[in-house]
Amino acid sequence: MAAFGFPAVPGLRTACLSLAFAFLLTALLPILPNSQNADAQASGAPEAAKTVIASVSSGSVPPSLLMDDAFIRDVRASIDELYNRDLDSAMDRMSDWKEAYPDHPVWLLWLALDAWWPILIDLENSSYDDTFLNDAEKVVDSCNDILKLDPNHMDALIARSVMNGQIARFYSNRHRWYRSFLHGRRALRDFFRLESEHPEMPDMQFGLGMYRYFTAFLVEEYTIARSLRWMLPSGDRVEGLERLAIAADSSIFVEPEATYFLGHIYLNFENKPDRALGYLRDLYNRYPDNSYYRRLYIRSLYQLNLSEDALAAIGESLAHPFDPDTHESRTMREDLFTIRGLIRYYHQADYNLARDDFLEAVSYAEKLTPFAKRSNLITSLYYLGQLSIIDGRRDLARFYFSRAATPDTDHPHVKKARDALRAHRLD
Repeated sequence: MAAFGFPAVPGLRTACLSLAFAFLLTALLPILPNSQNADAQASGAPEAAKTVIASVSSGSVPPSLLMDDAFIRDVRASIDELYNRDLDSAMDRMSDWKEAYPDHPVWLLWLALDAWWPILIDLENSSYDDTFLNDAEKVVDSCNDILKLDPNHMDALIARSVMNGQIARFYSNRHRWYRSFLHGRRALRDFFRLESEHPEMPDMQFGLGMYRYFTAFLVEEYTIARSLRWMLPSGDRVEGLERLAIAADSSIFVEPEATYFLGHIYLNFENKPDRALGYLRDLYNRYPDNSYYRRLYIRSLYQLNLSEDALAAIGESLAHPFDPDTHESRTMREDLFTIRGLIRYYHQADYNLARDDFLEAVSYAEKLTPFAKRSNLITSLYYLGQLSIIDGRRDLARFYFSRAATPDTDHPHVKKARDALRAHRLD
């Protein structure tokens, strides 16, 4: 529960905590110098199903470009465009490089990173999962094929580590822990190898920083982790944050990801909201067309009871020229109208405007898939029920509370809606 009576918005801490436990159990798995194939066999993936890029299988290996200053400059600019949700501009910027080196793994990496956004934007919707996983596997397979011929290919090692880390994050969000652990281990194995062979590369600081931080955090905060302390490598929260700061400042591929996690960690684990908001505001300002970063920043303002700042950012975001009919825009509006409704309900006691916002949130939620169990839908229906009670409209209150009480989920407002039906004798 936040201060001033604001209810917490679910999800801010949970996503990071899921990944934290993935890092803990990844630490319990031995990081061995064996080939990726051993992990593939352990997870049941048949080697025959692996895609082999023709140019690589024929013996042609693309050069490592990450020591080329011009390539690094263009990659960083392209990453910014990619995270600003403009894949076409990101690919156009790299078109000359792609024409010269068509088999370099970065082109497949760009497509997979773009396919990740629809999932992160709406974790309640699994319809984009297969597209992301298929694109992600192509990245890993292309890197594997290059590394069979050149085991020290730095670009392939980095691309594979970034992609396996993203796959681990995907599976942790889906609570498929074993697969998350496997891919997390693969990513860390590459990070450790890069640390020993290319210590000057800032990108490898990201994975190592996450590893160092969460190993220490979980041992300090959770009894089950403390009981396993003797099995774990040593962690260090300060070192982890320092490594993440290096990645956020100077990495090539993962600068936005490092910034994102620094904001999350300082807000949800280190209790340093001023530092957190600095990182989250940076994402909000640098990537105006990225609706997820807008929502993340606004949810954080709400969590910290900075209601006027949150309202200003909500108004600016709703006025931003997103296509209103896209999945991304509808998901953002569902979220922002819910948050603004809560602010108007609790902080301003403006029940008419709160009702308008909750009705808007419901209208957008009903256009999304699946909608019946959506967190924002259930929250908005519950408060529409409460507002109907205030207005003395018992039949309408019964309608809203009944809808909120129906889903079979552990959402807190499902139980509150059921309690309200009994308390007001509406059941």
